[in-house]
Amino acid sequence: MFSERALLALLCAAMVTAVMTGLRLADHASWPQALGIGLGAGGATLLGVISLLNRGK
Repeated sequence: MFSERALLALLCAAMVTAVMTGLRLADHASWPQALGIGLGAGGATLLGVISLLNRGK
């Protein structure tokens, strides 16, 4: 269904989203603010990993 590269990029983005959301919640941020920061970081990671993987072709 997904290629290995796509799965790697999605997994990296999901991990960064979870870690950043958890860190913001540990810093006593509200859920919406923590989730917004986490999703932003995950999206940036997704774009970065995809561009790095495309560079190797």
